[in-house]
Amino acid sequence: MKKSLLLLLFTLFSFYGYTQSIAPAPTDKAVVYFVRSSSLGFAINFTYFDSTKVIGRFNGPNFLRYECDPGEHLFWARAENKDYVKADLEAGKIYVIDVIPEMGAIKAGLQLQPINSPNYKMKKTQKLLTKGTSESFTEAELAELQQQMEEVVIKGLEKYNKKESVKELGDLTFEPENLLYIKKKEKDKKTM
Repeated sequence: MKKSLLLLLFTLFSFYGYTQSIAPAPTDKAVVYFVRSSSLGFAINFTYFDSTKVIGRFNGPNFLRYECDPGEHLFWARAENKDYVKADLEAGKIYVIDVIPEMGAIKAGLQLQPINSPNYKMKKTQKLLTKGTSESFTEAELAELQQQMEEVVIKGLEKYNKKESVKELGDLTFEPENLLYIKKKEKDKKTM
């Protein structure tokens, strides 16, 4: 009896682990996923910004689903260094930025890599999005973080204004089902 119950629980949890769904973007908003799938520097928090606005902070591997107004944005993140991505977003669309930790002099640095190519290797990103839950923050937590990052925002935007070139998030967007990881056997069944 115990073995049957354990088998049933294991089956349910295994099935649940691969049946997450990705919500579509609201028709009046754009969605940007910041995905940190590597465990390199896992204990170091990276802080994420939309221009002057703090949108979250988390260590990895993890991800943030950020819903925002369509139009022009400057996304950036801070660790030991800062990295920037410009974007012109459309309503109802989903975009992905891969957050790649790098070895720093004292702590982990980062690179923001906009996913602009359908050939980009997405397996780790898809696995994380399929199994995980987006980081979320209360208004109070974001307000406190915004206050803590006041000087960082000023210096971060000063550094951005001195840069000669900045990466751009292209027009490659994703349907929710394209962000889910499907095991090879399941893919084969779907194509038959």
